[in-house]
Amino acid sequence: YLIGTLGSALLLTYTGSLIDKYELKLYTIVVIIFMAFSCIFIAYVPHVVLLVFAIFFLRHSGQGLSSHISSTTMARYFNRKRGTAIAIGSLGISLGEAILPFVAVLLITLIGWRWTYFGASLSLIFFLLPLTLIFLKGYEKKYTIVNEKISDHFSFSKISNKSFTLKEVLKDIRFYFLLPGLMVPGIVMTALFFHHLNIADSKGWSHIWITGNYFVHSLSTTLMALFIGVIVDKYKAVRIFHFGLIPIILGLLLLCFSSNTYLVVPYMILIGLGSGFGYTAQPALIAEIYGVKYIGSIKSFITAITVFGSAIGPVIMGGLMDLGYTINVILIYFTLYAFISTFLIIFALRKDKVNLNLS
Repeated sequence: YLIGTLGSALLLTYTGSLIDKYELKLYTIVVIIFMAFSCIFIAYVPHVVLLVFAIFFLRHSGQGLSSHISSTTMARYFNRKRGTAIAIGSLGISLGEAILPFVAVLLITLIGWRWTYFGASLSLIFFLLPLTLIFLKGYEKKYTIVNEKISDHFSFSKISNKSFTLKEVLKDIRFYFLLPGLMVPGIVMTALFFHHLNIADSKGWSHIWITGNYFVHSLSTTLMALFIGVIVDKYKAVRIFHFGLIPIILGLLLLCFSSNTYLVVPYMILIGLGSGFGYTAQPALIAEIYGVKYIGSIKSFITAITVFGSAIGPVIMGGLMDLGYTINVILIYFTLYAFISTFLIIFALRKDKVNLNLS
């Protein structure tokens, strides 16, 4: 699993950047077909070695490229209502997290895991692919218009119309102050969800109770994503992004200093608020600071780092537990990491340091 995930993250820096070079509908169709193939491949994988490739294909086509298409497209094609567009696009992630695990478990019980993957492949080909062709009808013209405006130095902002390449972003000191904060959700949130059963055992909670409240997290994520979308449209992401890790910090502190059974609900709400904030505000922030012409390559690089963080987060937490650290001590470390990252974001987004690419 770890090899497949890290391999996906490394390749994403290249495959994700191709969305800047190819027309959106073609790019999306190829990813959907790739994802359908991935489902069939894992359904019939005959050997454990090939399972590594199967996981790689699924992670790359699903969590990697599919979510990348959504956030990148919303950030590129919507200027005045960018926050709302990204928020609506992110609903698929939160709804999927709430519904698909239940559907998958039900189908596995009824028809087995292999046929479940095969069914997922069929749904992609006969449902998602036709919808894509319908919804993206006419976007060839939109793609041409947007790229002509960018090429002609169309002013997306009264302040700056410069679009940064990934190479220029990597030379920008602000990016490295933002990076720890951008990685917090991937590292911390994935570690928490991966080890929720261990956390429940340490707190004396039932496994059903903590997993049964996942819908609270999904609902909180959805509502926060929509709310932040409106706020981003009104105030811009660069002016609010430094608040994004506060809900996660509060959720970690709540989990750390209490074992009350009922705190699971506010804990799920808080970390859901943090997830929803990140889903919407992060792509908007990248577009505002670095422009939209090369946003595919920039976002793919950030997504790759996030995927890498999601891979090492559970390993870090599990390794610390194996070394004898208690759950509460590990949660304090995560809290300090998020707290320090918040101050780095504040420093990076100082008004005198930011050139905005606003519509």
